[in-house]
Amino acid sequence: MPRAAKPPHLVWIKPKHDKVTGKLVSNGYWAIKHLSKLTSTRCGLEHRDEAEKKRLEYEVALYSTERRPIVGEPGTSVREVQITDLISFYLERNKEKVEAKRPDRLRDYLNSVERLIKYWGGKVVYDITEESCKGYQNTARPSKPLANDTAKRELEDLKAMVMLGIRKRLVAMDGHIIDWWFPTKSRPRYTHYSRDEVAQLVWTSYRRKNMAIGTEGHKTSVHLARFILVAAFTGTRADRIERASFVDIPGRPWLDLHAGVDEFGEPYGVFYRAGDGERVPDNKQADACRIPKSLRAHMVRWAKEGDDLIAHNRKVGSTKKSFYNLKTEIFVEKRAKKVNRHTLKHTCATWYLRNGVSLRIVANYLSTTEQIIERVYGKHHPGWHAEIDAAMRSAREDRNKIRKAAGANAAKKAA
Repeated sequence: MPRAAKPPHLVWIKPKHDKVTGKLVSNGYWAIKHLSKLTSTRCGLEHRDEAEKKRLEYEVALYSTERRPIVGEPGTSVREVQITDLISFYLERNKEKVEAKRPDRLRDYLNSVERLIKYWGGKVVYDITEESCKGYQNTARPSKPLANDTAKRELEDLKAMVMLGIRKRLVAMDGHIIDWWFPTKSRPRYTHYSRDEVAQLVWTSYRRKNMAIGTEGHKTSVHLARFILVAAFTGTRADRIERASFVDIPGRPWLDLHAGVDEFGEPYGVFYRAGDGERVPDNKQADACRIPKSLRAHMVRWAKEGDDLIAHNRKVGSTKKSFYNLKTEIFVEKRAKKVNRHTLKHTCATWYLRNGVSLRIVANYLSTTEQIIERVYGKHHPGWHAEIDAAMRSAREDRNKIRKAAGANAAKKAA
């Protein structure tokens, strides 16, 4: 029996030297080996982590282009239809939607699909029960069980895949009801940064230098300082800020720094958080917002340095890892575990409400509903439940009036 082919893996290609002179001809590098093909990662021996990332990207790209068999016979019994066939059918039907995801989101999504296939491989729709769903959470990842939110999201993805097959009559249920089970969703984690914490984040990232080149060094985290300022003052999601440009580029968010003139004759800017023609999920709306004047002053200067709002080493990328390193450097461990990049959106809502901005305006500014703003952040507004104090004050004044009137009547009777 032939040996199964290995999945894509890293191999070290040794440096080459001239046999006569001993001169170095080519440097060593990590390569991705798949079947008989070698693909260079352009990473040296000390950059194994970067090479591993490129291997994962290669595997994700390979998986996304694979053609898996689609369920052929409609109306097959629930005891015979393979779950993996329904997963493949779903991916084929939603190919454009899946490919439209950002590279990092696509990688995470395909990793979760791979977990689903490995666990549910060989199982049929009839095998989906409360016990098997719990087993997925506990064993899908070999190192440790999946977190509640992760398992819930991936099992809900599986349900969507299976239900599509049922709707398209690829599965004959014959009265069978699938016993779905989902972990309890974690409570929302809400906190916000103080002004001192935001200032510390900005200044630490802005002043960080690499002293390896030159006597004065060069700044390495200016892009992170920009990200923090924009997120704290506009409440925009991280991926929108990271892809934003000062030039109107199709499919990318952009900043019009000269959108108009206000009633005082001063120019103002608009942040178009969704690119022209971009599809935005219903639960992550990205409406345009006005750029605060203090932030716009910074942006006018930034725009002279390049077209991208956030760029590191002349490339647009994620700030997730760099922000994680920054918060762990600044905050104590307990505080660092409670905060992340999304906390900047909570901070934006909290600051504006504390300054008396109405719930309706803040909801519109953050592209959400007034009900959510009131439920999550309402306690920070000066007018929150102010009617309670007004009612108690009015009742106290009424009681005082009654006591005074009673005292006056008693005085008259005594006289």
